[in-house]
Amino acid sequence: MSTTYPQTTEHTLLLANVSADQLAQQHIKPRPLGDDEYIATLSTTSPGAPSYVIGQRVAGKAYDRIVMNYGSVAKPQKRVWQLSADRGAQVDYRIFDDSLSSGFLSVDR
Repeated sequence: MSTTYPQTTEHTLLLANVSADQLAQQHIKPRPLGDDEYIATLSTTSPGAPSYVIGQRVAGKAYDRIVMNYGSVAKPQKRVWQLSADRGAQVDYRIFDDSLSSGFLSVDR
């Protein structure tokens, strides 16, 4: 009996690396955006408003994931957000992975 496997295609993920210094809180009004820029809203697993960064589209495409490395050199940490909704000038990202969390539940609202 022959096994039929799913058809596969290779895709490249567009990753943005950000620092904590680049994050802004929602109550801080962003500067005016350029034609290829957007507000990337980053969800949080803790109480409080989400933060944002200003993203720049690459060939018209928003970042697939946004990665932030933080922590000390001795104990580096990483948080990853994944694209969840692209609405033009407003793009939403949800937590995909956080190395500091030993486990959490992400709920889409």
